[in-house]
Amino acid sequence: MEKRISSRAIIFVDDKIISMYRENFDRKYYTFPGGKQEEGETEEECVKREVFEEFGIVVKPIKKVYVYESNKSIENFYVCVWESGEFGSGKGEEFQPNQNKGVYKPVEIEISKIPNLQLMPPEVATQLVIDFVKNGKELTNKVKKIYGEIK
Repeated sequence: MEKRISSRAIIFVDDKIISMYRENFDRKYYTFPGGKQEEGETEEECVKREVFEEFGIVVKPIKKVYVYESNKSIENFYVCVWESGEFGSGKGEEFQPNQNKGVYKPVEIEISKIPNLQLMPPEVATQLVIDFVKNGKELTNKVKKIYGEIK
């Protein structure tokens, strides 16, 4: 089975990050902005497109910090800078009527509260907090490979 390739953003706003709060069936959790890479698209183009679709903001990817690999996917995480746009004005498919994919709500979450939240994937959330405490918004000087299993 071919793994799904996606790109995700880590966008700092002071001591917070931007996230999508989700309610889907019985699950309540948070996700990093981003999604599936389209054919012919670079990782950076993917993260820019997805963040704009989901949040209505234009970001500039600064550096790749994590690669998360599970049994189903490979996710590339980039620290991004918010350049322009109105937060929460996304018009992606998740906001279209009759999607029936649950609740999608753009939010900012305090980094200090991440350990107590269901920020997915949890392995990346944990590493983000560790790196933020150690290095601030720089997180890491080299791309870290993180492994996990999605059930």
